[in-house]
Amino acid sequence: MKKNLFFISFSMLIAFSGWAQKTITGVVNDTSGIPLLGAAVVIDGTAEGVATDFDGNYSIQANEGDVLVFSFVGFISEKVVVGTSDIIDVIIRQDNSELKEVVVTAYGTQKRESIAGAVSIIKADQIENSTFSNPVKALEGLVSGLRVIQSSGQPGSDPIIRIRGFGSINADNSPLIVLDGIPYSGSLNSINPQDIESTSVLKDANSTSLYGNKASNGVLLITTKKGAKNRKPQISIDSRYGLTQRGAKDYNVTQSPAEYYETYHSILSNSEFYRSNSNGTPLTIGNARQFASTNLINRLGYNLYDVADANLVDPSTGKLNPAANLLVDDRWEDALFRDNANFSSTNVNISGGAEKIDYYFSMGTEENNGYTVQSNFNRKTARLKVNATEIANVVSIGGDVSYAKSNSQFVPLDGGTSYNNAFQWTRNIAPIYPVYQYDENWDPILSNISNSGYAYDMGSFQSFPNGTTRGARNYGQGEHPLAHIEQSDVTNETDNFNTALRAKIDLPFDIKFEYILNYLTEIDKTTYFNKPGASVGATSLNGLLTNGRNNFSALTNQQLLTWKKEFGRHTYDVLLGHETYVEEFTTLSVYKSNIIGTLSPILDNTAVYNSASNYNTKYTTEGYFSRFIYGLDNTYYLNATARYDASSVFHPDERWGLFWSAGASWIVSNEEFLSDLDFINFAKLAASYGTAGNDRIFYPGTGTRNFVAYENQYVIDENNGALTQSLYSLGGRDLSWEKSTSFGVNLEIGLFDKVNVALGYYSRTSNDLLFAKPLQPSTGQNSRDENFGSMKNSGVEAEISWTAVENEKLRIVLNANLSTLKNELTELPRDSIQVGNFRRVVGRSAYDYFMVESAGVNPDNGNAVYLTTDENGDRVETEDYSEAATNGRTFINKSALPKVNGGFGTNIQYGGFDLGVQFAYQIGGYGLDNVYFGLLGLGTEIENVPDYNQTWTVDNPTASLPRVDPLVPDQYRNSDLRLTTLGYLSLANINFGYTFNNDNLDKYNIKNIRLYGIVNNASLLYSARQGYDPRLNSLGASSGEYGANRTMSVGVNIMFR
Repeated sequence: MKKNLFFISFSMLIAFSGWAQKTITGVVNDTSGIPLLGAAVVIDGTAEGVATDFDGNYSIQANEGDVLVFSFVGFISEKVVVGTSDIIDVIIRQDNSELKEVVVTAYGTQKRESIAGAVSIIKADQIENSTFSNPVKALEGLVSGLRVIQSSGQPGSDPIIRIRGFGSINADNSPLIVLDGIPYSGSLNSINPQDIESTSVLKDANSTSLYGNKASNGVLLITTKKGAKNRKPQISIDSRYGLTQRGAKDYNVTQSPAEYYETYHSILSNSEFYRSNSNGTPLTIGNARQFASTNLINRLGYNLYDVADANLVDPSTGKLNPAANLLVDDRWEDALFRDNANFSSTNVNISGGAEKIDYYFSMGTEENNGYTVQSNFNRKTARLKVNATEIANVVSIGGDVSYAKSNSQFVPLDGGTSYNNAFQWTRNIAPIYPVYQYDENWDPILSNISNSGYAYDMGSFQSFPNGTTRGARNYGQGEHPLAHIEQSDVTNETDNFNTALRAKIDLPFDIKFEYILNYLTEIDKTTYFNKPGASVGATSLNGLLTNGRNNFSALTNQQLLTWKKEFGRHTYDVLLGHETYVEEFTTLSVYKSNIIGTLSPILDNTAVYNSASNYNTKYTTEGYFSRFIYGLDNTYYLNATARYDASSVFHPDERWGLFWSAGASWIVSNEEFLSDLDFINFAKLAASYGTAGNDRIFYPGTGTRNFVAYENQYVIDENNGALTQSLYSLGGRDLSWEKSTSFGVNLEIGLFDKVNVALGYYSRTSNDLLFAKPLQPSTGQNSRDENFGSMKNSGVEAEISWTAVENEKLRIVLNANLSTLKNELTELPRDSIQVGNFRRVVGRSAYDYFMVESAGVNPDNGNAVYLTTDENGDRVETEDYSEAATNGRTFINKSALPKVNGGFGTNIQYGGFDLGVQFAYQIGGYGLDNVYFGLLGLGTEIENVPDYNQTWTVDNPTASLPRVDPLVPDQYRNSDLRLTTLGYLSLANINFGYTFNNDNLDKYNIKNIRLYGIVNNASLLYSARQGYDPRLNSLGASSGEYGANRTMSVGVNIMFR
């Protein structure tokens, strides 16, 4: 009986076990949604397991309560408990702490542990989560040592890029851009950000010296996406729509007519009070205010209220007459700017591959309207990349081709000081001057010229049929920025075609030979067309037209020999290469006037020829280079590079230069003495020293490159039909390379499987600076380019990433970075050189301010007070600006260079939800806020005024700012009063989304759908002054530039299987 019971119980146990076991199926993907072939799926604690197939699918028998372990080489394993569901889809993430990660570097790739230099990597998703037309703008605050200065909010505009400070004074400070291994000189906005796989920032000579003459300012390596072998076609469709707004508030100028009338009444009262008392004819402030009330409209020209001119402002209170009713309230901001300009983009790509071939194809379109009326950027792109391997077992062939067509409509005169600059105008124009013209009854006058149907108010004197008149506008008479924009076409059309062919042959002894041929051509067609009525000048000449065409091409040839080999404990990585680069540029521009026939920007429709220009340039470089990497026990690495380069910029006798580097890295975590410290996942210490060059010299005072700097260059012109020749630039036969030497130490460490830290120190010295040496006036030239002087940049960098939480549902990653910069001149051609507000002397920064020093405000009269130096050498106060400017200029111990730059942020994933937030910041440094103080320094024209309550008045004698007085020009002259800290904190990017990934999508062959939102340049959280945006200029000087924009968009990404 007992035996029977035992048998029955055992049988039931077996039966129940069979019932509990079931088939579990699913798909294993990476975070990009790409299926992983060969991923292991194992029941934890057993040897039972399977591998995923071509599509990442698996099927395994398991019981409820079993733990499935999903793993793949280079990825973090995931554990999932088997529940009631029969389907378990898993996403596994790359192990960022994996030391064997392959990094794109100069002319190839390296294992991360063998890199001795400073390299930071930005992944695709960090760039894709951006609505900037230019891919580099999305990099702000992401890595240490990289400073991205927005420079303009014009859609598609290029930012200013600096890596580890300023390496030159008169030559170019921009880094080299390398696209898929080829130096790239085309427009950055021709690269679709959705096509970028990663961006590597190479910061020091060990990382960059292989690029020789082009790499002294660092390198941005942009790598585009490619297909994957043994993967079925995957199609991705991404579409987004959004709105563009102004990204930061403008200066706090007066906004309403009532506020301005009261403000200017106070200005006029204080000015008259000061003038009369200074002239020995004392006047009470009450009498001065009565004078202001009587003469207010006579000075301003416009009375927008329904009361008599003399009764508009009460002299006893300084306030607007309460009985006055406003007749018209035009706002220039509403006319010139759009609160919600639209943005849209759609991108489609297909990628995949077979056993010996992979491919990637994409198409994209973007329409990006700026927040200024009629500014926009439209782009269409296409890219194809195909690679085939093992042809005849030894040959691999690849090729890629891309085409981008973009059209830009610009805001006329952006960044200048012209009346027709919309940004300067809206700050300067008083709110009492209407946008449109009105008759004697203040009814709008109609017109068929403007887009609104109303006549532009050009500020001219008006005489009406009823005998009344209206005075002329006392600001920019005859000018009107809206008329200039609506009656002008300022456009640029760019066609960018870039193609590369790559062939690789496997030679005996594990040697590989690769040949790369790349051809880039870019054609720019520009139009600057002013119809009659666009401006005073356009009206007087009956229209202006400039048409231009620029043809650019670059041909790159590379031949590379590589050898990689392991012999037991030893590894070798050798590269030998040769490269030629030929760049050609042709430009033609014709300027004509007097439009006839239809108003279209065609030269044949103009009657008067004014001028034309045409020139050709050619720039050639050639280089021989080599890299040698030796590794021992996967722990100790030596790295050496050399390049022998020639540049056509210099005389043939001075053309060649040698650049080299040496470095070492030590994987400390592989040492036995750290084996018991389990919390240290890895640690690497590296040091390097090397040199690089710079041949990118500019004509003095311009941003135009000088391609034949060793020759005297002349301008050919005509005078009364006769040709004339004038010397434009003095050549230097002995001119040669600007050289930089860099030393750096870097530490990378991973802790607790959660924290990754990178620390670094760098020191870069630029020698034989391409210096514009000042000349005596008798030479007829201001300067001559010579190799003279040296400058040092040094600092520290830090990057940290912390996976604060990571479990089955929730993942939180925090990141932060910072970099410091110290700049010092170590040699100059003479004791001191004054350049604007900077004086360059040995031992100081190239951007230390040397200028008039403010001593505050005289509380008795509101005059600006300055410091000067008397005959005894003592610093004394004066109200005479010319005396201070002549004898009182001094170093004020302030620099235009920020001390610290960086960023911080977080990425959070919870189930299908994701959120990313990134901040950028800057500490220290000072910039000239010329716009703000220029507004306070009123001249003879009537202009707007910011922060008037902070200026001296009879009622506010302790104010920090001098009296605003249009009759006294010295109040706000150029001094250190204009200096404003460059510190800022910005919320650079917010992105959030939800990914749908379930079985219901399978029947439509959809892998997943992600709905998302993006806010770029979300908010300037802190700056020293409203309206002052230190992100727009490398040295912080404010101007009438196109301010930064904010773009908010929502989108959908659909991934098909």
